Amino acid sequence: MKRLISVIFIIVFLFLVVQISSASLDLERQQRLAYGHVMKIENVGTLPSEISPGAPGKLLITIRNTGDFELSDIRVQVTLPSEIAFLNDISKRKIAVLNQGEAENLEFNIITLPEASEGVYTLSIKVDYLNKIGTERQDNDTFAIVVRSTPEIFVKIDDSDLYKGQEIGDVTITFVNNDVADIKFLTVELKESPDYDIISSSKKYIGDLDSDDFESADFRLRLKTEKEVIPLPLDLNYKDSLNNDYSEELIAELNIRSAKELGVKTNGTALTAFVVLVILVVAFFAYRIYKKRKSHHYTKDGLAIPREEKHRRKRR
Repeated sequence: MKRLISVIFIIVFLFLVVQISSASLDLERQQRLAYGHVMKIENVGTLPSEISPGAPGKLLITIRNTGDFELSDIRVQVTLPSEIAFLNDISKRKIAVLNQGEAENLEFNIITLPEASEGVYTLSIKVDYLNKIGTERQDNDTFAIVVRSTPEIFVKIDDSDLYKGQEIGDVTITFVNNDVADIKFLTVELKESPDYDIISSSKKYIGDLDSDDFESADFRLRLKTEKEVIPLPLDLNYKDSLNNDYSEELIAELNIRSAKELGVKTNGTALTAFVVLVILVVAFFAYRIYKKRKSHHYTKDGLAIPREEKHRRKRR
C-alpha cells in the first residue's frame, strides 16, 4: 500500500514538473512573440526638406519603443548612397536604454557631393537592440531623401536689328540657367504690347536647359513707338528635374539706339547718292538745252532756225 502511494506521488510530482516546465516554455515563447518588431522608425526627413547638390544638411530620424518592456544596447546605423556623405559626423548612434513607449530623436550631419545629380536617393537604416530577456533583434529598413535645387533663369537681349529709323527687325533673346538645377521642356512666349507688333511666331520651344547653359530665340518685331527703352514681357513655362511645373514672368528691356551709336550706315549715303544723281540729270538736260541753243538761231518771232539755214539765207 505504501509502495502504491509512493508511485502515485512520484507520478503526480513528475506531472507537475512537466506542467511547470511547459508553462515556463510557453511564457518564454510568448515573450519572444511579444518581442516582435517593437522598434518602430517613426519619422525620417532632412533639414532642409530638399538639399541642393553640394549643400550641407541634417538627416533626422525618430525611433520609438512600441513594446511592453524596455530595450537596451540600441545601435542605429545609417548607410548613405555614394552621392551623399557624412559631414564631420559618423554613421552610428548608440542608446543605452529605451523604455516602454519612449522615443529618441537622432541627427546626422550630411552633405551632398557637388557632382551629385538632382533626384531621389535611397538610404538604409539598421537597428540592433536587446529585449529584457537578453535576446538580440535586428530591424532593417529603407527610406528616401530628395536632392534638388530651385531652378533660376534670367533673360538678356543679345542682338537686335532695330534702331531709330529702322522700325522692323529681329530681336535675339537669350535665356540663361545660372544655377545648379536643370530645366526641362522650356517654352517661352513674347506677350503683345502697344509698343510693337510681333511679325514672327510669339511662342518658341527652347527645350532642356542644363545647369550653366543658355539658349536663344529670335523674334521679329515692328515698332510702333519712339521710346528709347521698350519692355518685352515674356511668359516662361518649364519643369525641373523631378517634373515639377514652373511658370514665370520676366521682362527683357530693348534699348533703341541711333544708327550712329550702333555704327550702322543709314540711308544718309543713299540720300546723298540720290541728290548727286538728280544734279547729274539736271546738268545733263541743261547741257542739252545749251547745245541746242548754240546750234540754232532764234528769230524775233521765237522760231529756232539752224545756224546753217541762217547762213544760207544771208548768202542769197
